[in-house]
Amino acid sequence: MVIVTSHAVETAAPLRRQQRRSRFLFLLTIPICFSILSLLKQAPLDNSPDSAVIVPEKKDDAEHSESDSESCLRPRSNNRDAVVKSPMKLPIINLGMPKMGSTSLHSYFDCGGYKSVHWRCGERYCSECIREAIQAGLPPFSKCNITDIDSYAQIDRGPENLVQVNNLNEIVGGVPNATFILTFRNMTKWYMSMSNWWTDSKEVPFNSTKDNTMRGRFEVANITGLPVGVGRNVSEFSHFYCEYVKRVREEVAKYPGRHELIEIDIEDPTVGRQMEEAFGVNRTCWGHSNTGNHNDAVPADELQ
Repeated sequence: MVIVTSHAVETAAPLRRQQRRSRFLFLLTIPICFSILSLLKQAPLDNSPDSAVIVPEKKDDAEHSESDSESCLRPRSNNRDAVVKSPMKLPIINLGMPKMGSTSLHSYFDCGGYKSVHWRCGERYCSECIREAIQAGLPPFSKCNITDIDSYAQIDRGPENLVQVNNLNEIVGGVPNATFILTFRNMTKWYMSMSNWWTDSKEVPFNSTKDNTMRGRFEVANITGLPVGVGRNVSEFSHFYCEYVKRVREEVAKYPGRHELIEIDIEDPTVGRQMEEAFGVNRTCWGHSNTGNHNDAVPADELQ
């Protein structure tokens, strides 16, 4: 005979309640599990790389700077369309550098019927009469003694008289209306072109250096943004030109409605079409001029 005490009954009752609660909770989880399985069947697993969730990395300041630098060394694509836009604002003034297509620009505009000058403004050098006018507080071209010029394809006289860099603000702010051109090319090719180009012409001034190449003259000319001793490799020239491009864009943007800025890559195979779209001159007028190579060697440590 089994004797059940009152204590045993009191102990068993809570145990049975806990067991019933556990069974009830288990039964509740069954439909939830079936729902999850059903959803998984509707969304088959895809292990391909394209299905991965990519979280963009946060770029540090150095990466942002590199991106900014690259954009400064490429032309923007928002050039004008001569067919649909307002008439060209004259004169056209090239703000690009030596060995960046100024002779080709001059030939192009001359071919298209524009009255164009190239580093000489009448009987004077453009850089000298521009600087003289600016120093006198006058409009930049007022001392050049020429009129009705449509295109100034080159206004400097080499690195020693780089007025478009040293007097950028005065030039852009001192003309009532203008279309400015900013030329681009591969920085290594530009550096090599300057390193290969030299002349013994008495018309080209330069300080005494160990050589008389264009690059050597840049290094000693003490240009705004390129102090003496800087300009010994591609990196230094790239930085210099990048900062100059930023200045040009910012300065022209100060005069909306007065000026336009056209940016072109002179090495782009479609540059003739781009020039025709911007200026209305047939693309066949575009060509490369003054591209002679004197075969001077460029040390490898400078190409960096």
